[in-house]
Amino acid sequence: MPLTNLHAVVGGIAGASFYAVERTLADKEIDRDDAIAHFLFGALAGSLPDILEPPLHRRHRRFFHSYFTLGAAALALAAVDNLKDASNDNKLALKAMLSAYMTHLLLDSTTPMGLPTII
Repeated sequence: MPLTNLHAVVGGIAGASFYAVERTLADKEIDRDDAIAHFLFGALAGSLPDILEPPLHRRHRRFFHSYFTLGAAALALAAVDNLKDASNDNKLALKAMLSAYMTHLLLDSTTPMGLPTII
């Protein structure tokens, strides 16, 4: 589990950054407590692939660490704004978490092991 802390930190930064950029583009104030919450959401989401598929052995990367899941997360990120029953705050939190999840897969894709296509 050597990269778990890295994934959490990068995911947290992605979550907080996504929050800050979205708020800035909407010309709204950035709330410190909300930024911290999005950092924590991102840290959790950035760690999620290793929670779902623990790195107990060298070849632990399967479905939740795959290019297929990365693509699905990207499509979900693009579709979040189309959710009709979700509040803007919930949409923002979901987008921050999806982007953080994707950072985990992008980081893992640069390792010699890489990512599987599907499984």
